Amino acid sequence: MSSTARLLRLSIKLYKSAAFTDVQCHEFARGYIAKAAKIHAKHGITSYQLNYSPAPYRGFVAEMNKRNNRGWVIDDHDITVEFYYRNFAELNKVNGDPEFQALQASEEPYVNRENTVVSLAWVEKYVDEAQVVNIVDEKSSYGPWAELVDLSTALPDEVKAAWSKGGQQ
Repeated sequence: MSSTARLLRLSIKLYKSAAFTDVQCHEFARGYIAKAAKIHAKHGITSYQLNYSPAPYRGFVAEMNKRNNRGWVIDDHDITVEFYYRNFAELNKVNGDPEFQALQASEEPYVNRENTVVSLAWVEKYVDEAQVVNIVDEKSSYGPWAELVDLSTALPDEVKAAWSKGGQQ
């Protein structure tokens, strides 16, 4: 049995600028995302999405936490940007695209970069559209831990070469 291919997720959690209302930031993001989506698709990004978490949603989760005595820490970021891709070459193509660089500059007035939280993970999906997926013979079809945790297979050759020489990319 062959393994299900690893899908990486880069998640960036941001606060909106205090200079703009939630509605203004949302309207800006809608225009921005329409342009960014085309660039991401052109360079092979598997999925690109925004997750909005306005104060009423955070308050709802805080109340759920309190009511159920969960002990959760409620994330107070306004927006989470998620990039899903198979290897870093795809992400590097986006970051190196002059059209994307110009587009990114346009977001600066709307974003508060303080306390931005970034995470990198791999995704294991087991239910999609109410259907069980990636389970074969009652077992996950994803590869073993050692295979999935090895980022070298997702790095472009030039990055691997720089890292092997002790440099940074």
